Amino acid sequence: MLEYSTNYSVGRGTDSPFEQIGADWMNGRDFAAYLAGRKIPGIRVYPLKFKPSSSNFSGKTIEGVGFEITDRAIFSSSRLGLEIAMALRHLYPGKINWTASKSLIGSAGVITALEAGADITAAAQKGLAQFERTRQNYLIYR
Repeated sequence: MLEYSTNYSVGRGTDSPFEQIGADWMNGRDFAAYLAGRKIPGIRVYPLKFKPSSSNFSGKTIEGVGFEITDRAIFSSSRLGLEIAMALRHLYPGKINWTASKSLIGSAGVITALEAGADITAAAQKGLAQFERTRQNYLIYR
């Protein structure tokens, strides 16, 4: 969801790209504790340190969190993305340029909520409801 940013790493240049996120300004324990407290179904979050060999923070050891899917049947990558965004906003205000990730987030309402420190889950659900209504017009089989 937020891979456009250059001030954190999503694990490119490691053996586990997109299974971790970190930066030189993150505290892995705090980040993992926050996400674990959100009780996101189907995933385990744990603190870690890693050193990308390319991309952001190449050659530098950074802290962050790793992700392990524990139950694919109940895991929602969209929910995880929203939870990560909320955690970044809560723990590290001002570190992420949300507007730069607009095309990946896909919702001006979510961007506005993130920038205001509001509940982005409600903004995402509103956008999803609008999409579902529009989508109905294009379904061949109902």
